[in-house]
Amino acid sequence: MNIDSAQPIPPARPERPGWPELIAATVTALVAYVAGGLITLNEGDTGPISAGHLAFIVSAAAPAIAFFAAYLVRIRRFEPFGFRRVPARWVLLGGAAGIACCLLSWPVSWVVDPLFPGSEAVQEGYRDATQAGAVSLMVTVILGGVLTPIGEELLFRGVLANFLLRWGPWIGIGLSSVVFAFAHGVNSVMPVAFVVGLAAGWMLWRSGSIWPSIAVHIVYNTAGLLYHGVAG
Repeated sequence: MNIDSAQPIPPARPERPGWPELIAATVTALVAYVAGGLITLNEGDTGPISAGHLAFIVSAAAPAIAFFAAYLVRIRRFEPFGFRRVPARWVLLGGAAGIACCLLSWPVSWVVDPLFPGSEAVQEGYRDATQAGAVSLMVTVILGGVLTPIGEELLFRGVLANFLLRWGPWIGIGLSSVVFAFAHGVNSVMPVAFVVGLAAGWMLWRSGSIWPSIAVHIVYNTAGLLYHGVAG
């Protein structure tokens, strides 16, 4: 009797980012965000682009740079970070979740805004960029509605959530959403960011792909920017 053939082969665990990738991404992100913040403070509205546009560039570039730092450490393949093909219905579901998050942001903001007096100034530069004309609005949507969500999802879902999901969905989705929320600062944006993080994290966990979570984020950001640009 062949003993080896009688023993079931356990299923292989999905390859995920590990501690080396997480450390590389975290250190790089901190450096990139600090450097970007200093540039934004020094430039302000005196440079060739507005403060809001510059802030969105930093918000897109810093996490993307951190992601590629993690990518280059060891794995050097995109699949373990969530770049997997997924049926179109998952991307559509992510877009629907983004709309739901946008609608939910109004009651959430109504409840939490009084708890953070003065924090509306955090979003002032972004809102000014949406209301400075059609061209400025278009640039803002590209930077803040598309590129920033992609960059942030690469870091917070592609690296962080995928790293944490080895301990289950409660840790993977919940803790990555908490970190994502605090990354936006302790202000009125934080609770809404937590909700978006939950939706994006759930999409990543259920679909096994980062594309639905990117759809959540792009739709949410774009809808909000268009609202401020048109209604503001």
